[in-house]
Amino acid sequence: MADKTAPRCQLRLEWIHGYRGHQCRNNLYYTAGKEIVYFVAGVGVVYNTREHTQKFYLGHNDDIISLALHPDKIQVATGQVGKDPYICVWDSYALTTVSILRDVHTHGVACLAFDADGQRLASVGLDAKNTVCVWDWKKGRVLATATGHSDRIFDISWDPFLPHRLVSCGVKHIKFWTLCGNALTPKRGIFGKTGDLQTILCLATAKDEVTYSGALNGDIYVWKGLNLTRTIQAAHGAGIFSMHSCEEGFATGGRDGCVRLWDVDFKPITKIDLREAEQGYKGLSIRSVCWRADRILAGTQDSEIFEVMVRDRDKPLLIMQGHSEGELWALDLHPKQPLAVTGSDDRSVRLWSLSEHTLIARCNMEEAVRSVSFNNDGSQLALGMKDGSFTVLRVRDMTEVVHIKDRKEVIHELKFSPDGSYLAVGSNDGFVDIYAVAQRYKKVGECSKSTCFITHLDWSVDSRFLQTNDGAGERFFYRMPTGKFLPKEEAKGIHWMTWTCVLGPEVNGIWPKYSNVNDINSVDANYSSAALVTGDDFGLVKLFRFPCLKKAAKFKKYIGHSAHVTNVRWSHDLQWVLSTGGADHSVFQWRFLPEGVMNGVLEPLLQESYADSNSGESDSDLSDVPELDSDIEQEAQMNYERQARNS
Repeated sequence: MADKTAPRCQLRLEWIHGYRGHQCRNNLYYTAGKEIVYFVAGVGVVYNTREHTQKFYLGHNDDIISLALHPDKIQVATGQVGKDPYICVWDSYALTTVSILRDVHTHGVACLAFDADGQRLASVGLDAKNTVCVWDWKKGRVLATATGHSDRIFDISWDPFLPHRLVSCGVKHIKFWTLCGNALTPKRGIFGKTGDLQTILCLATAKDEVTYSGALNGDIYVWKGLNLTRTIQAAHGAGIFSMHSCEEGFATGGRDGCVRLWDVDFKPITKIDLREAEQGYKGLSIRSVCWRADRILAGTQDSEIFEVMVRDRDKPLLIMQGHSEGELWALDLHPKQPLAVTGSDDRSVRLWSLSEHTLIARCNMEEAVRSVSFNNDGSQLALGMKDGSFTVLRVRDMTEVVHIKDRKEVIHELKFSPDGSYLAVGSNDGFVDIYAVAQRYKKVGECSKSTCFITHLDWSVDSRFLQTNDGAGERFFYRMPTGKFLPKEEAKGIHWMTWTCVLGPEVNGIWPKYSNVNDINSVDANYSSAALVTGDDFGLVKLFRFPCLKKAAKFKKYIGHSAHVTNVRWSHDLQWVLSTGGADHSVFQWRFLPEGVMNGVLEPLLQESYADSNSGESDSDLSDVPELDSDIEQEAQMNYERQARNS
């Protein structure tokens, strides 16, 4: 009788590579403890740069898109997307939830701002009316709500000296609000002849009803009351995405890759061009800035965080990086060392150290990367590309061994044979091609039974057989290296070197009722602990027993990725599990806690944020509202649904 209980082992989130810079702004701050708070995917991250450790807030169930820091610099408010989005106010020391604010916004919470004494919180929704709401957040009570504007709002701020005055800005407008009892009334800013009516991306409020705002053309517009009184032209070479006020003055960051510091009267102090930094690059765009005493933080569109010491401003440090644009699908782990490799639509291949939590190497390719595989000794790395080609690199110096294009559609899966002799390459054309490594990757076989795109493959321990899964839900077996079809009856008793296939009696139990064959993107079995990890379209990483024979088996589930979890893999020594997020393009590293290891580490497991669920039914309510791209004028609605995998 197979065991239908959830496994006794557990996962604990240890590290996340990435920062949400795309379509977000003003989301990166120093806490009172000089740690850095930001978000990625559905997780609030508190990063201690001195000790190189991260703590996580896991109170959201979908992508976080907005963040505000309380004046005490300890409490944080974060807002998410989704059908019924909510706001969490949480403690950045204890990682506990202080308050949850819900039932006002739909679609998502685009902006958040605490008032000067931290008693009230303003929020702006992503709904058609861009609803503005003011909360007594400690009581979870709505004080006032109003229609924000007919078009997107990008920033909102309280007047630090007049407790009933707020300012909001966005597409071709700026509004000055008065809160009187539960009435919130706006007046539009008057551009007059001083400046052009244009999109205002960010703002900061000062004394005497002065408001500084960053415009799409790179100018800073200065307002007194409702009127535009002066402009600081070409403060930046392009749109100013972020503005931060602090005791020393103001910091601005823009699409030109520059951070500028200004004194309390908005006179220029200095300019730092991150494109010229050692780790800078053409096209670097700043989405978030924070200035505190002698340090500046800058978050970029491409998921990096830079830290700059004001005294050492020509030496910005790159302290966090991740994949950027497009989706992240490709993941493999080194067969002998604590290393992971990922590749994404941003055309980069990245090598990560699991023990140091750092990026070791990065290599830029000509094409988007959709699959990766180390060979049996870790000396070579095969990359499957979106254009149907594959490339093999020498890991030592990341130089090319061979580049072959035999297919037209994306290569979604490839694996070297356990003896290192062959490389099996599965494409969305429905074929698996077999190449002989020693013959400079000459093609020696072809598996052609599938009528649909190839999703997964595994080699047998003796390298003589291959099993495949495809998008039509078929599982096939082939003799290697010829690719001759093997009937199912003859495949019994084959020992598989890895188990990454989602179909077969061994993994029957991972499928919930009423699921689609493409709902589970990735699995990987840990034979020695009899555990199986899965990644699915509902943002969950799950742990099952392996083999998992009985339908609707119990599991432990872990949240954090918000959209599709595209890939999951065990490290070679089974100490860690890595998972990749498709749309959030982040890399999560989970510590594996086998049965019986619990005693030494019970304390963090008791935190609510690590709550396990042994329920058989997923309770994730996936948003069916695509997130709105807040990137300036496009206002295009991005849809993260996977286009039948061959997008």
